[in-house]
Amino acid sequence: MNWRLVSMVVLLAVVSHARGRSKKPNPDKHDAKAMLVLNGEETEVVWTDGDSFKIKSGQYKGSGTRLQRYNTLEAFGPVHQWGGWTPRELFEIAKASSTVAASQKWACTTDGKLDGYRRLLIDCPEAAKELVRQGHGLVYAVEGNKPDPELLAIQKEAQGKKAGIWAKGVVKGVITSLHSLGEDGEDKDGEAYNRVVDTRTGEALVRKHQDVYDTCQTVCEKTGDDQSCMIYVPFKRRYGGKPDCLR
Repeated sequence: MNWRLVSMVVLLAVVSHARGRSKKPNPDKHDAKAMLVLNGEETEVVWTDGDSFKIKSGQYKGSGTRLQRYNTLEAFGPVHQWGGWTPRELFEIAKASSTVAASQKWACTTDGKLDGYRRLLIDCPEAAKELVRQGHGLVYAVEGNKPDPELLAIQKEAQGKKAGIWAKGVVKGVITSLHSLGEDGEDKDGEAYNRVVDTRTGEALVRKHQDVYDTCQTVCEKTGDDQSCMIYVPFKRRYGGKPDCLR
């Protein structure tokens, strides 16, 4: 028997198996590479969800970002739920949002300002319109900012067409973020807050509270006679050491 030949065959089989394993798709991976024009400069980015991307080239290389005017659902796990939707169904829409965002080369601008999480604030007006038009985005305006009237009109049309997240009806409010008391240190006023977007006006409303949430706890907020819910996961556990509710 030619043992050298046998060894080569075994080695090739092992390499082939390893390659096959490395190519196995990750069903929860939804990053999407794209190019856009940032402050007039061609810029390479990777969309991590529908309203943020990582900058891979240019002046702001390495920066995390947060897009203005709109908000998309959290894409780190199946955490949203309202009406007839299951968390898993809304998670599939959230994951697909990065593909929609990466589908075109948008013209974007920034003045270099950062948000509270030290993410670069970016404005991509046409991207906002497209995400909202397809029912992947919510018109979103925090305190001191007025909702974009044109975006509100586009959102109303998307709701009427039952596009994306509106396919099973329109709730009056959607939770977009949860904060447990003391999660980010002591709050100055002794309170934490959740944020709920009014789907009629685009206002991102603050709901203050003094509750301490457990990891994977379901928290619900009412807007009028409608209710939306979200599973609480601390920021530090969303991407590493994920709890069972994100698997």
